[in-house]
Amino acid sequence: MKLAIVADELDPTNGWGRYAGELARGLIAAGVDVRLVTPGGTMPADLRAHPDHAPIPSFRDGTPHFARLLARTIRPLWRALRGVDAVHCMVEPYAPAVALAAGLRPLFVSLVGTYSVPSSRDWLESRLLRLAMRRARRLIAISRYTEQRVRRDTGFTHSSVAPLAVRASEFAVPDPPPAREAGLVVAVGEPKPRKGFDVALEAFAAVRARLPQSRFVIVGPYAPSSSFVARLRERIHGLGLDDDVILTGAVSHDELVRWYARASVVVMPYRSVGRDFEGFGLVLLEAGACGAPVISSLDSPAEEIVAHAETGLLVAPGDVTALETAMLQVLTSADECRRLGAGGKARAATMTWERSTAQLIDIYEQTLSRPIRRGS
Repeated sequence: MKLAIVADELDPTNGWGRYAGELARGLIAAGVDVRLVTPGGTMPADLRAHPDHAPIPSFRDGTPHFARLLARTIRPLWRALRGVDAVHCMVEPYAPAVALAAGLRPLFVSLVGTYSVPSSRDWLESRLLRLAMRRARRLIAISRYTEQRVRRDTGFTHSSVAPLAVRASEFAVPDPPPAREAGLVVAVGEPKPRKGFDVALEAFAAVRARLPQSRFVIVGPYAPSSSFVARLRERIHGLGLDDDVILTGAVSHDELVRWYARASVVVMPYRSVGRDFEGFGLVLLEAGACGAPVISSLDSPAEEIVAHAETGLLVAPGDVTALETAMLQVLTSADECRRLGAGGKARAATMTWERSTAQLIDIYEQTLSRPIRRGS
């Protein structure tokens, strides 16, 4: 059976690309006959060398509106899907076009986050996405939390979960490891309201009043025009923390690992903002792989990664006081820092891409009632 994987990119430096690329790599290694249907662009050398590629336009070129994207990609998708037996659309904006181009072939659609909630789109996009999701044999969510959000929004129950994972070897701390910096609080990702960095800032301000040596570093790219970043900077200045809070901008992978390795705690207080939510929380696994203790939120996908008081701490979303208390608990106890960091590292070691690929293959085979690997 030949399986087409439709994705916008396979670039491991961003969430969508890492998800699609790692699963594509795992499926190929497991003996599945895969065709990569992507715009090309940046991808790891092993996937670039894969012999079966078909090009489509990127949804990031021009308007990403689902209807216009359908018009722009339907013909290239028809050509790209010739000769395949089943199709997995790993990026929701392509789903309406892929559902049409797939014809009667079995279709799988990934649910990655806010994009997968039809009510978060305008009327036409919502209608197109619902039709594509209804057409799918199986919807594949990256977390139980995302699955439940989509179920509440759509009523669709033909879904399963194949979670994101981490390649622990890519987050191995240098030997000898750098010392954890006392009072160093780190958050990772592009600053967006759903990541709760503003909540973390308020909690940090209270922490710093107790621990004057502490500092807060937000690691990740951001647009200079971002209104949320502008509000963060204004609040940083208003709190008198200009010298104690740093936004690094984009960093290399090696630099990211160094920040994880030096952090006394990694804080990711995810929250829902309207219909916008975090789909998985990969940062928590990456930090865990580096042995950094983490603090995140209840009522978020963090509950599937973090066992409270064992592999990290969980607080109510948006609760500044609870977050401050949790940060002080870790920052004032080297033993607690080591204990939670060790728990997180053990947890990260179990959440591998090989495990997620095996779960995905099980979903395919149970849905299709047939083996999908060559020679099976």
